[in-house]
Amino acid sequence: MGFSIDLSDRLLDLVYDAATEPELWSSVLTEISDLTGSQGGVLFGQSTRKVFFDYNGRLDADCIRLYQAQHVSNVWSEYMFRQPVGRLVGSDEIAPLSTLHQTAFFDDILRPQEIAHSIMAKLFGDDDFHGAFNICRSERQGPMDEGGRRLISAIVPHLRRSVALGFRLDGYRAIQRAEYAVLDQLASGVILLDQRNRILYLNAVARLFGLEGGALSLRSGTLRARSQAHAKPLDDLILGAQRGMPASAMSIPRIGDGQLLTVLVSSVRGRDIERFSDMSMPDAAVLVFVVDPVNSSGMPISWVMDAFGLTAAEARVALAASTGASIPVVAGSLRLSQNTIKTHLRRVYAKTGTGRQAELARVIASLGLLKSDDPDSK
Repeated sequence: MGFSIDLSDRLLDLVYDAATEPELWSSVLTEISDLTGSQGGVLFGQSTRKVFFDYNGRLDADCIRLYQAQHVSNVWSEYMFRQPVGRLVGSDEIAPLSTLHQTAFFDDILRPQEIAHSIMAKLFGDDDFHGAFNICRSERQGPMDEGGRRLISAIVPHLRRSVALGFRLDGYRAIQRAEYAVLDQLASGVILLDQRNRILYLNAVARLFGLEGGALSLRSGTLRARSQAHAKPLDDLILGAQRGMPASAMSIPRIGDGQLLTVLVSSVRGRDIERFSDMSMPDAAVLVFVVDPVNSSGMPISWVMDAFGLTAAEARVALAASTGASIPVVAGSLRLSQNTIKTHLRRVYAKTGTGRQAELARVIASLGLLKSDDPDSK
């Protein structure tokens, strides 16, 4: 059978559409199987022990499940793990059919589907994790002929690009989700505004400030101070930020108890423009932080340890020193010698990239924006 290596626009469109719609991989595999007169195909990502994803083009779903449960390690996969990305491999190069017949992999997975031959290519990966696709053929169909191999060789670079693009998009979406999740974990309110003072984003705490009786008014999708005396000063700060003025702060009383909230207003610029654009907010112009001192709490030791790679002892010293207390006071509060405190501080400074207590205090304070979901984590 002869094949042209000119790939149709329809097939290429399908391949690249699969990057954003992974369910289309089944159609891609079926199309390639039809073009080469083959049984069907499968595209998968797996380690030596586990399949992480697979897309099936006309192969038996029960056999695919059995493969995942019992035959992830088999004569074909073990060979493909050692191959370079992009190389086309025929199953007969790995083991002749007579040898394959003697394996449980053949009896359990291939024989029920009348599969005897396969043409494969590794699309990505290394020794621990790789992705590949197989186009499978029956004994009657025989090994893939030269025309079919040429067609598959031509499509492999496109498959690789599409899979790589899909991974980037998945990672991009995960980063977006993580960005929003982190913002919702802040103990301070975070509000993003555009050039017209329209609200683009509110985190969970900011939404609380905007509830009835709160210090902020969020009506009609814009930000105002609920107190008439503070509304114009806040408007002026926002207008200044829209014009690129330096960050400014003011206090706004909370309705009811008069507790002052600190409001910091800053323009969005530089890398922040790119960051918020990546989060689907390209019009972000003003960033507003709202801090309620009443909701501040002690810093969990685990946060400091995780953030800077400190030991528990170093983290306790870092927290104590970040209050501005002198070394004798820190030593007394932790019941340690002053020399021990000095030793721990040298390590803390090295790990946090600081050189004195004032710098350490600023670094630790930045972590203090985060709230803990676990009251027992301190």
